[in-house]
Amino acid sequence: MGNTSLLGRKGRELFEAVVGRLVSYMARCGVSPTALSLSGLAFAIVSASLYVLAASVRELIILAAIALLVSGFFDAIDGAVARAAGKVTAFGAFTDSMLDRIEDAAIIVAMTLANFLNVLLGMLLLLSSYLVSYSRARAEGLGVEMKGIGLFERAERILVIFAASIAEYFFPCSIMLVSIALVAINVLVIVQRVLHVRSRLKGNR
Repeated sequence: MGNTSLLGRKGRELFEAVVGRLVSYMARCGVSPTALSLSGLAFAIVSASLYVLAASVRELIILAAIALLVSGFFDAIDGAVARAAGKVTAFGAFTDSMLDRIEDAAIIVAMTLANFLNVLLGMLLLLSSYLVSYSRARAEGLGVEMKGIGLFERAERILVIFAASIAEYFFPCSIMLVSIALVAINVLVIVQRVLHVRSRLKGNR
């Protein structure tokens, strides 16, 4: 099925080229990839807190969206810094993945508590997002390459939620409507990945 993610290989290569100097500088200065991952978690918690507060002070949703984007940026470069510094470890990758799941849960739960999402939609968004991540992790555990498989990955979801949050300030229910679309897309990604794994494992039965 090839590389079908929205950003795709070229998009990710462009991102890495843009931040390449920053990544190299961080690697030379000995910046810890773990510290970057923890910074992403910290900004996600700040973002989640702002989403909850935005239920009362609507303007805070803009800050919540910005904090979410910063969190996503740290998550996007921690692996690149690890590779540039030669500090890639299996445990580091495991920890990074665990922190990503915590961040996803914090944001979705916060948006639900603030009534930007109803409970059912919040549960569906969280479950489908987790299944997207689990399908990749389980497949790679079976030796199937999954990079770029699926229309949406975590980076794309963060960008879409960021845009929806900005739109929410001007057009109420934007987060709700976009989240419905995200759930549908997540289901599509899960199906794509199941079919991809099935095709790769056919000869191993």
